[in-house]
Amino acid sequence: MLIAFPKNNYHRSLVIVGITFFFFALTLIVNHELLSANWRWDDPSILLHAHKFSILDDFRNPDIWQQFSPANLTPWLILSYEIDLILFGMRPELFYLHQLVSLSLVSTALYLCLTLWIRRRFAFVGALFFTLSTPALLVAQQLMTRHYVEGAIFCLASLFCFVLFLRASKHYLLLCSALFYLFAVISKEIYVPLLILYLFLPEGSVRMRLRATAPFALIALAYVIWRSYMLDSMVGGYASANDYMDVQFLGHILSSFSHFPALLFGSFWGLASILYLMLIVAYFIFCRSRMLTSAIVLALCLLPLVPLVRFPGIAIADRYLFLISLILSFSIAFYSEKLSIILKRESKNQQLGALYIGLAVLLATGSTNSLSVRKQVSDIAHEFDAQAEFLLNNHNNIAFMPSASVLASYWFVTDLRALKSRLFSGETSPVGVVDEIYLSERQESLLAYSAECACMRETDLNIQDMLAIHRGKLNVDAPLELEFEYKSGYFIWKFGPYDEGVFHVVSDILGVIAAPGEGQIQVSLANNAPFYLRYTSADGWISYSALQHIRHNAPATKWRRE
Repeated sequence: MLIAFPKNNYHRSLVIVGITFFFFALTLIVNHELLSANWRWDDPSILLHAHKFSILDDFRNPDIWQQFSPANLTPWLILSYEIDLILFGMRPELFYLHQLVSLSLVSTALYLCLTLWIRRRFAFVGALFFTLSTPALLVAQQLMTRHYVEGAIFCLASLFCFVLFLRASKHYLLLCSALFYLFAVISKEIYVPLLILYLFLPEGSVRMRLRATAPFALIALAYVIWRSYMLDSMVGGYASANDYMDVQFLGHILSSFSHFPALLFGSFWGLASILYLMLIVAYFIFCRSRMLTSAIVLALCLLPLVPLVRFPGIAIADRYLFLISLILSFSIAFYSEKLSIILKRESKNQQLGALYIGLAVLLATGSTNSLSVRKQVSDIAHEFDAQAEFLLNNHNNIAFMPSASVLASYWFVTDLRALKSRLFSGETSPVGVVDEIYLSERQESLLAYSAECACMRETDLNIQDMLAIHRGKLNVDAPLELEFEYKSGYFIWKFGPYDEGVFHVVSDILGVIAAPGEGQIQVSLANNAPFYLRYTSADGWISYSALQHIRHNAPATKWRRE
């Protein structure tokens, strides 16, 4: 019943409801542990911003929006959180339930779009492949990716309505498509190029498609104007304009993109790549397709990833490969169905059997990798869960050392503290000790995250012993130098004089951030935020600079110890 529509509209509606329920149930089953999760990663920052400012200001006031993100324009994310905050209060389990509902609707929307061109059982396989993919399982873990998920729903709904308009010429369908496109572009920048795809769809006449995309072009133009007003950069992500002029940047792009199969299929990436390439070649040969639309879709998916390859980098199949996974699932189902029709018509049963086996292998390899990677991300997520609970339920009479993952996202701690104080009339939170330089003998006890119990425990060493070990590593006379400035949302730095060893920016406001000897990133940093430069040598000794401060749009700061 789930994979074949009766002709009766009533029964058709029942089947759609059944499909929707199936994918929600499957999404809930494979992600059920999230219903006991706590706040993670960027959640406190988003909640704090939603609580401090009017949602209208995030659409119209660049000064307020850039306090949240100077690099991307995604106000739907704030709006989605604010809706949950109004409905559910500070109950993360209901935020996650919303996340899982949205994710299951992406699967349903993908299924419905596929049924526009292929048989239902293949559409079902495509949606199933996506539901069990690595990006889908990882995005479920992170509420901060809500705009990718709900943007995909709007994107697919827009596509569905647009194709129906081209077939039926009913203008309300075009209006619905344009509205869904509008919601998609305010969700995430990666959905803006969708209008280009509409020009190449194998539906209607070229003239009809050109006329139909007019409202989408107006929305895209309005978006460009709005974005130029709200942000300093027209390009999303964290790359600067200078990066695109660097010849080496092309090498970074090719290197990053070539790792996508391994990120999606893990150790089986070679087998999966061969099977997928064989599917494409067979489709190209047997279906005599020029594959122009496929090439356009691939380009539209890859281009938005270019600004991310240098920083923060694409090292895991998370939100950055969410759209890639969606398109991959679509293409596997589409190519397979078209190929199966020809093979069946020509009575090539052996090749048809091989096709079905290949589909099963792709599904098995993809889901096996996704479950493995999800376990790794879940382990990190539990660090956030435990420390969120600890921060919310204790006060500043306790000190703690944040775990490594939390240190790298220390705004999680500072913003959760601020949110707690704002929501609960000035209540205090435990003091974070991000580095031994902030340790004090006056602190009576110190807690840290323990992976054994996924909880907070007192450290094995007392504070005096930790201070003694730290002093033994210090080299207060070692040469050290730094030069930095913070202009127009870019932090630009140069550290030295060492080519080996590791540099870290250490701050009780910013956390502990590993940094190369020189570089620049687009990031939001508080004015006057203090930090030390810490150098760790290959031999294990460490040295610190004098205390520095971030100065917005000030001349470059230089410091040196010879």
